[in-house]
Amino acid sequence: MATFRGSYRHSIDHKGRISIPARFRRLLSGDASDTFIILRGLETCVALYPLDEWQRMEERLRSRSFHDETNRRFLRIMSLDLNEGTMDAQGRVAIPPRLLTHAQLKGEAMVNGVVDHIEIWDPTQFDEYLRTSNRSYEDMAGELLL
Repeated sequence: MATFRGSYRHSIDHKGRISIPARFRRLLSGDASDTFIILRGLETCVALYPLDEWQRMEERLRSRSFHDETNRRFLRIMSLDLNEGTMDAQGRVAIPPRLLTHAQLKGEAMVNGVVDHIEIWDPTQFDEYLRTSNRSYEDMAGELLL
């Protein structure tokens, strides 16, 4: 089970590929097989889950009833842009065009480790996200870490 930490800046090439930091690549388990599930992240990012982490996520999703309207709607929307991608020999993963558009990715991007997955953000969008938060880091830490 990988634990992704830290933030890196990488370029997105003209084919929509982004390099996964070597530190993150070294954390992938053999079960992940250099394969990521690539999907629309929350807010304006792209999320990459190693295959083994995604399988754990799918187990949680499967445990919820498809008869629940919220669950059903979420699964349908999430699945629209869910893709599987394998790293190439240079450690790059291709981001599908619709997801590049969703996250407003062009040129440079931030590759952020978020414990069990990786998020790809446009640097300007990420700065805006941080700036417009209605909760302070300290307030959230007090709520979540106690």
